[in-house]
Amino acid sequence: MVNPQYDAHLERIKAAIDFEIIDRVPFVASGSAVNAAIMGVTVADYINDMELCCTTNIEGIKKYAGDLADAAQATIFKPQLLSMAWLGRAKVPGVDLPDNELWQMDEKETVTQDDYDAILEMGYKPWLNKLFVERLDDPISKALDFIEYAPIADQRFKDAGIPNINGAACDPPMEKFCGGRTLMTFFMDDLFEIPEKLDEVFRKVQDENLADWEAMFSDPATKPVGVWIGGWRGTPDMLNPEMFERFSWQYFREIAQLCIDYDVIPIFHMDSNWDNGIHWFKDIPRHKGIMALDGMTDIFKAREVIGDHMAIMGDVPSAMQSPFGTPEEVDAYCKRLIYEVGPAGYLMCSGCDSPFNATLENLKAMAHSVEKYLP
Repeated sequence: MVNPQYDAHLERIKAAIDFEIIDRVPFVASGSAVNAAIMGVTVADYINDMELCCTTNIEGIKKYAGDLADAAQATIFKPQLLSMAWLGRAKVPGVDLPDNELWQMDEKETVTQDDYDAILEMGYKPWLNKLFVERLDDPISKALDFIEYAPIADQRFKDAGIPNINGAACDPPMEKFCGGRTLMTFFMDDLFEIPEKLDEVFRKVQDENLADWEAMFSDPATKPVGVWIGGWRGTPDMLNPEMFERFSWQYFREIAQLCIDYDVIPIFHMDSNWDNGIHWFKDIPRHKGIMALDGMTDIFKAREVIGDHMAIMGDVPSAMQSPFGTPEEVDAYCKRLIYEVGPAGYLMCSGCDSPFNATLENLKAMAHSVEKYLP
């Protein structure tokens, strides 16, 4: 039997997307390692035991949010997922780092310009699998425990009454290759020297990914509630408008439309500064997605620009949640978010993930603000 809180929480999320005035603003938990920290579990144990990882996440969220968590954006986690997303090596606690240090990306050039030709010749997925095995220490094999446990973790969160609104990461092509090529090399050697080839490669990668995502969305057994559509380097802060449309935004828009076609919530996970690009999101059908901001974008100006076209989630700053902030500062900022960005069309959440060193008191102030400041 489904926990009745699950349906109530999911309805509150959907109501926020629809800009309905409801009983309170939804609270969405975001962060992985922070739960290990507040539950006294080492990061190495957390990422190497998926049952422990899931339990730690559920109990961590309950510890600071009680029953206020209307959704979560992670049920379990493995650093190797970052290797697969960014085509780079992840330094792992217990292997490359001390047991209780946070995982890190070691950004070095793992993809060459010759690989673009290989993708066009052999296809993206065969090339990607070859890259993983030969250059990235086979992250898929090291994440098999995550892959096998993920459906169990989703069910455990459902039983706990917490919807998982991030069932997959659906990233545009630029984000992957900007990681595998490294930032400077990609921008200076690829975008400016071989833009036409990037058009070909990006289109091939996008089409293969869209086919896989459509298969996932169309199967009731694998259809997620929502997915992340991530953007951290293909941003309007890094690209001029023409290049942003050509190399980044067109792919965002296609992924979002696929989500909408299958009634999956597109969550635009917008790291970095998007101040110059908020208006682009009016391309997305009204009341069909969530704009998740990380603190680099001015969330208050974003609301002015986007109006009631799209819900906004975020962006309690990491520094404010850390020991450098206080519960009083968090509370005051959350109050401002609720009444200036919301209450309609707003979801309370950390800016990106809650940091590893967030204090329990600051996390509680963020979560409990939604019952303190009502519409």
